[in-house]
Amino acid sequence: MNRLFTLMLIGLAGLLASCGSSVTSSSQPGTNDTYTMVLTPDQFTLNAGDWSSITAAVDLSYENSTPHAISPQPAIKFFSSDSRVTISPGGEVCAGQWDSEYLVCRVTSTLPTGYVTITAYDATHSVSETTRLSIHPRAVSITLDANDTADNGLYAWGSRKCVSQAQNNPVETNQEQYTEVRYTATPVFASGSPTTDSGTPSTVYANDYTWVVADSSIASVSTYGFVSARNPGVTSVYAKLNGTVSQPMTFVSCPPQSIVLASSQYINGTPTGPYSAADLDSLNKGTQMYMTATMLDVNNNYLVTSPLSYITSNTLTGSFSTVLPLTSELTANTSGAFSVMASCEPSTCNAAVADFILPGQTTPTTGKSIGFGYPIYSNVIGVNVAGTTGSSVLVTGTQYANSTVSNGTTLTPHELLVYDSESLSLTHTIVLANTPNSLVVSPDGTTAYVGSDDGLEGLVVVNLSTFTPTLQTYPISGGINTDVISGKVIGVSPNNRYVVVSDGTIVYLIDTTGTKVATRYYISGINAVTFAADSSNFWIGGTSGVYVYQSDTFVKTTSNNGLPVKALAWTPDGQSYFASGDQLANYSTCDDQYQTTPNFTNPLSLSGSTTGPINLATTVINGISRVTGLAGTQWLDYSETSTAKVVGSKTAALATGLASGGSGNVCTSTVTVTATSTTPVASTLQCSPSQVSFSPTLAREFVTGVDSACTTPESAIHFYDLSTQTESTIATAESVVPLSGGVLNDGRKLYFGSFNSTANTAALHSLNLATSTSTTADDTSVSVELIPSFVAVVPK
Repeated sequence: MNRLFTLMLIGLAGLLASCGSSVTSSSQPGTNDTYTMVLTPDQFTLNAGDWSSITAAVDLSYENSTPHAISPQPAIKFFSSDSRVTISPGGEVCAGQWDSEYLVCRVTSTLPTGYVTITAYDATHSVSETTRLSIHPRAVSITLDANDTADNGLYAWGSRKCVSQAQNNPVETNQEQYTEVRYTATPVFASGSPTTDSGTPSTVYANDYTWVVADSSIASVSTYGFVSARNPGVTSVYAKLNGTVSQPMTFVSCPPQSIVLASSQYINGTPTGPYSAADLDSLNKGTQMYMTATMLDVNNNYLVTSPLSYITSNTLTGSFSTVLPLTSELTANTSGAFSVMASCEPSTCNAAVADFILPGQTTPTTGKSIGFGYPIYSNVIGVNVAGTTGSSVLVTGTQYANSTVSNGTTLTPHELLVYDSESLSLTHTIVLANTPNSLVVSPDGTTAYVGSDDGLEGLVVVNLSTFTPTLQTYPISGGINTDVISGKVIGVSPNNRYVVVSDGTIVYLIDTTGTKVATRYYISGINAVTFAADSSNFWIGGTSGVYVYQSDTFVKTTSNNGLPVKALAWTPDGQSYFASGDQLANYSTCDDQYQTTPNFTNPLSLSGSTTGPINLATTVINGISRVTGLAGTQWLDYSETSTAKVVGSKTAALATGLASGGSGNVCTSTVTVTATSTTPVASTLQCSPSQVSFSPTLAREFVTGVDSACTTPESAIHFYDLSTQTESTIATAESVVPLSGGVLNDGRKLYFGSFNSTANTAALHSLNLATSTSTTADDTSVSVELIPSFVAVVPK
């Protein structure tokens, strides 16, 4: 092989280096000086006729100090244990014979059949070091195998479809031994033989190969081809031999099948237990707890690493920070009630994989058949944080209480009023660019979105830290510069990134970060939206059914032109979501995620009602999801249970307090929806409800709005109590027609707007839920100039 060009580059590098400087020592060698030779690589392989450089240097250490290279370096000579391998003075090793100028490396008639020892020697300091070289003809291909039965089958793939992570779990000591697979490589030479080429014997050693995995986050491979599992997934293994690369062979790291979430005391160190999956009923603000997830894979072995997400139903009340791969620190920020769970959701965790062929098999295997591509959810832990937390109450509307002036002109308000929740004092008056038709506050409490039918100015976005309004004209995919988004704001994602607006004919999906432009879909009658707690997916519904979207792309994954929908609710346990219209229907979260047609697992007829619930609320009580709502004059209350439970010593060993094990793969489970009572609870409301507001702290659902055409005042606020499964009322100071409202996070007070059409007066009410009864009212109100059609309590 000609290497003249290489030598020219080396010579040029030496010339440039001579322009620099070096430091030499004039001291004489001390009695405690130790010289050592460093030779790299310590072992290598070459095809016959190829050459490669080795590097030798002499280090000096004094009295066990850190060795350092001496300068200048002494002259080093190189020797080969086999005459069929020659070495240039500069350390270039030829797997054959160099010509006289060390430019061409020629193949010899025969090759060494074993290792050739290369020695580097420094005569000045009498030190030397050796490296080993193996030589063989160039392989035209490499075949892989993963069915090696050596070592009693410990490293064989065998009948397994995936490999568990290798680890020692402190709880369970009988971890299965099958935690890695040995892949073996066999070269094929031009002759077609793995051992000879044209009669020339060849020996390729196991560590002559360079082993590579395509995705190092899924697997790791040793020098000898032992592959260990990391995060769940499918990757490929390759072997390289001096420029020849094998065909890939599949390696599968087992997917999860269940997650158990447990809490333990915060100790500012590694969690030590005891662990419990019971609800946390009496935390104080500022309290920190560990939340540790125990994961089992489909081989029923522990997973010690996986990109889990920790989800809270209220990101303000409770927040997470990562401590260890499967442990997060939960901080109780403000008073209130919320739930927490751990999830492994595609595509960041347990992503779907393409079909693959397992080692030793010839037909493809699907990822789903093993367990990939499915969301896995843990059990749910309820949290109740004591204390009180004030907030702001936002009020706006479409007209003034006394909306005409002397010349007969009708006035329309362009204001958003901000009141202090404790004193009911007006703190800010925000001037809006157009007449509002809707008001939605983001779940994180940072932003208010005000919709309008005007269609000229765009969407009003209010910063709730500075109470500054901004007109946002989000660019629309496929639109022109003059296009603006108009319509009602029907929902905001938990992370305040995505907003859904509908004008009755078009629905707009907005990414407020500007990462992607807004998208519009010509779908009429959309009036409801619900988001997954991690904002990864959302569902919109209306007169033509339900449509499912991925948040990161706004790509519609499924649609159902079935039952009309008036309200949607995603269950806190992650199993499914509910749509209500003429019936209450349960959709599988899993089916929506993977683009299969959602089916109505339990379509339940809402007897006595043709309008269906106007709103739905969900909660988790003792680990069971409850779905509630008001349909006409009947309260709905359904519980949801799932077969996605894993029971066994491995889960029970860590978390006590789990009655039915940890939640698992929702796609392999069935969901059962059951009415909590055979007789629906009747309401004594005089008018059809338009809004219900749920208080997690009190486990109560309040009627905070009735039909705007209602002229029959109520003398009380109606609510449904989930603990007693009965309707009750709380008296108001005066007879009112509630229009819109909400409850503080801590459950102390309920706020609602009212309008007296006879007197043309409007008011904002603060109802103390702790001291008011069905007959005695603790109701404070302030007059409001506009009709408070939209009232929102800012989460704090």
